[in-house]
Order: sequence, then C-alpha cells, then structure tokens
Amino acid sequence: MVHITSRAGYFLELLINGAFVLIYTLVKNKKLPEALKIIPSEYYTDWAVWLAPFLVLYTTVIHFKRSESVEDFIRKYVFSLIILIPMLITIGDPEFSYWLAMVHLFSTFISLNEGVEKKTNEKSRHLDWIYATKLTPAQTVILSFGAIIFIGSLLLSLPIAAQAGKSIKFIDAIFTATSATCVTGLATLSLADDFSPFGQIVVLALVQIGGLGFMTLSTSLALFMGKSLGVREQLMMQGMLDSSSSQELLDLIINIVKFTLLIEFLGAMVLTIGFFNADYEIGQSLYLGFFHSISAFCNAGFALFNTSLEEFKFSPLIHGTIAVLVILGGLGFVVIQELLEAIRTKKRVLDFSLHTKIVLTTNFLLLAFAATYLFFGEFLHAFADYTLWQKFQVSLFQSVTIRTAGFNSLPLTDLHPHSLYMMILLMFVGASPGSTGGGVKTTTFAILVQSVKATLTNNNRVEMFERTIPNTIVVRSIAIFIISLITVSTAVLIMMRIEPGKDFLSLLFETVSAFGTVGLSLGITSSLTFIGKLVLSALMFIGRVGPLTLVLAVGENAAGGDRLKYPESKILIG
Repeated sequence: MVHITSRAGYFLELLINGAFVLIYTLVKNKKLPEALKIIPSEYYTDWAVWLAPFLVLYTTVIHFKRSESVEDFIRKYVFSLIILIPMLITIGDPEFSYWLAMVHLFSTFISLNEGVEKKTNEKSRHLDWIYATKLTPAQTVILSFGAIIFIGSLLLSLPIAAQAGKSIKFIDAIFTATSATCVTGLATLSLADDFSPFGQIVVLALVQIGGLGFMTLSTSLALFMGKSLGVREQLMMQGMLDSSSSQELLDLIINIVKFTLLIEFLGAMVLTIGFFNADYEIGQSLYLGFFHSISAFCNAGFALFNTSLEEFKFSPLIHGTIAVLVILGGLGFVVIQELLEAIRTKKRVLDFSLHTKIVLTTNFLLLAFAATYLFFGEFLHAFADYTLWQKFQVSLFQSVTIRTAGFNSLPLTDLHPHSLYMMILLMFVGASPGSTGGGVKTTTFAILVQSVKATLTNNNRVEMFERTIPNTIVVRSIAIFIISLITVSTAVLIMMRIEPGKDFLSLLFETVSAFGTVGLSLGITSSLTFIGKLVLSALMFIGRVGPLTLVLAVGENAAGGDRLKYPESKILIG
C-alpha cells in the first residue's frame, strides 16, 4: 500500500502490506495468536479497513506531486488509482478492502523491479534495485525464482488458501509453491480437495510467473507502463534471452508475453467448450478451461482433478487441445516466433535457423519414438481393453506429456516397468531451450548424439544441417549433461537413504520427474518424508533454472581476471 521511492521504502511497503494481509487473514479465520488477543479482534479489523485507503491515498498524492505531469502520473501510477478508487467507494467494507490489499501486495512486489532513484554527484538517475547490486544474469535468475517461491509459500500457508476445515503445512506450501513456480506439477496435496479457490489461483499465478520467468514478466510490465530500460537492464536481459540488440530484445519480450497470452486464451476457449460438452456448467467450464490452458502451455501439469486427465482420455477436444498447448509451450518462444514469422512470410522450412531446425526435428523424433514404443509396448497390457483408435489417442497424448508436462490420461502404475524406464529417459531429456520446460533440453541431447556420431566417424567437427557447431557449445552441452547426471544420481542416492520403504523404480521416476520439471508420479509424492520433500523441492528448482545456470551463479566470478594458458599434453582415454 505504501509506495516510497527508495530501496528501504519498497521493503517497508512489502512489510506493511504483508502485515495487513496476514493479520486480517488471521482475524477473518479466527486464528489470531494468543499474544495478540489482548486487543479485541474488531480493533484489528477497524484498523485495516480505515488505514488501508488512507495509506494508498497518501502515497498516491505524493506520487502526483513528484510526477512531471498529469500524463506522466497516470502512465506510471495508474495501478494505484485502480486500487484507490474502489477502496474509497467501498470504505468501511473489510472484505472488499482485504481483497484489494491482496492485489496491491502483488503490485508492491512487482514495484521492486520497477526501480528506485539514486543520486550521484552529477544527476539523479533511475536504477533498478536488482541490477544495482551488479548481479550476473545467472544469479538474478536464481534470486528471482527463489523470491517468487518464498512469497508463494507464504500465501499458500495462509488459512484462506485451504479448503474449509483443512490446513496446509508449511512444508507442503513450500513444495507446492516450488512445484508451481518451477512448472513441475508434482503435488503432496490435492488441488481440488485441499486448496480453496484462492489457493488454486495462487498456484496458477505461480505457474504463469514461473512459465514466463519473473524477469521477463516484470520487464514486460515495466514496458507496458511506459518505463524505459536502463543500459545495464538491457544488457542483463539480452544475456538471459540471448538477444543481440536492444530492439531485438524489446521485440522478443513483447512477443513472448503477447504469444503466451494469445495462445493461452485460445486454448482456454476451446477447453471451455470441451468441459461444457463434458456436462460441466458454463462458469465451471470457463474456470477449468483457463486453469488447464495456462497449466498446459506452461508445461506445469497441474490439474483440478485427482486423477489428472484420466477422465478425459477419450475426449479428443480436451486432450488434443492440451497436447497442442504442451507442444507449443515446450518448443520455446524463439521457435514459436520464427514459426509464426514463417507462416506470415511463407518462409521455407529449409530457411529456418539452425536452432529451430534442431528443436523441431528432435521433438518430432522423440514424440514419434515415445508414441510408437507405448503403442506396441502396452498394446496387450495397459491398453488391452481399448479399441485401436483409443490406443492411438492414449499413446500419442502420453508421448506428448512425458518429457515435460506431467499430465497423464491413464494410471502410470498400469504400465510395464520397461515403459516406465523409457519415460524416465525421456523426462531426463526434457523440453527445448527458452521454453517453459526443464531437463537437459532437446538441443543438448541432439548435440551429444551428433558428437558421438562425429567421434565414431573420426570427424573432429560436430555438424548438423550442413552447419558446424562451435566447440564451446559442444563442451557446454557435455557439461550440462554430466552435471545433470551427477545431480540426479546424487538425489536418487539421498532419496534411497531417507525413503527406505519405497522401491527403486518409483524413487528414480519421482526424482527424474522433479529434475525434468515434468510432474508425473507413480503415487509416492504425498507419502514422502519431510526431508524427501525438501530434496525434491531443491531438485525442481535446479531443473527449472538449469544446472549450468546454478553452477555459473555460484562460481562465475570465482576465477577472476585472465587465466594462464598451460602447455598441452596428451593422455590415454577409452
């Protein structure tokens, strides 16, 4: 509620907003701690109802006085007006003030990334609090995801986030917030049975933020509100999004948000029709449509049904739309942009960039392999009671969701162990770079395969589509694969030690699913120990930000300066 133009002021604003929402939530749910009950609860309510509009009004006036013009004030602080006007109209209504304060709490957090004023000897300039700390792009990614998870955990631990008569333990709130922000889909609790509509919306918001990436989302909001990016901000975002120029960066950020919202909206409309045809009322169909559209495009795998999408495995309009959204979300924003550009300009496939060619080819081959393997491997087993068309539908849908999405249209425990192991291998590969998915990424897998091929054919260059892959990219791909393999192997070893009652295949499946931010499970997630949940939470976090990003965030500045170049020497290998 309080907007103060300084770094300390932003944190003070978060503190006041958070205290208001937390205390009022405790009062509202009659869970006020004994230490605070020395003051009657109605005093807290009155304080909240009258102080909230006053503080928003006060800070809005301060903003107006500091703005260069009325147009500048409206452009920069329109959100404060949107919050203030309803608050003044409904002053005295505690319920309405509470929900507006919840919205304003989110806007306060976004304001942390809009910048603060810092005076230098020459002039005042606009700096962002994150960039002012001179963090590397890798460190910024780590901190931004960590901050989102922390705030999401706090919101999900509030009484209002749970269904009536139920409560959510903080470890489960942390696990769910991590799973949502890292677009994984693993859950220790049922979204439908344990979380209230408020809790479900928080999960969905975390999925959307995690899918887009907080830095991309906050930067796009700043641009939407008319704010310009500083030089350091542009350089950092260019490094994160692999953009070569400022204009290309701005276009990419705008297109990422535009494509995401457009695709999710279209998917939601189709899914709404599908759920309405499945005998859900129109309001519920809309809610289910938007929730599952966002969850699918962000490759999160969260569903509002306890059996995921098993109920709709033979409903092509629902599972077909989900599959398309998952594929689009897993390709990556750069590939989607190039595909749309190709449709508009009638660009030939041969003229696509090397990155797009590799992503499309690898995705197609992996999808075809998975669908074929499941179709014939489970033909007389899990699919024995299905018609030929039904077998094809289930095989194709599950092959789409294996590598990153986490939806399932049949009980995974019905599958052969060899089918489950095949799924583990594909989950480890994951989605494509720049997408909403995790894993080692399809391009890394493709480069490794071509590297092996080059070694076997005695070729000292890795070549794909008549192009040579730079050695630095090859070495980085090998590093990603090795780091990921070590990370997963270590996590499996830890899980075997702390979860002795569970079989190896289930633990391996769960661990790789967490690392690949997939979300598929053999049903052991809810029975994990406290430490087991923490291990999988850490693994989901590593899988989302990327193992190499995590290593760079810790050791990027460790070497410092130019390194000495030592003479070469040969060793025996193989």
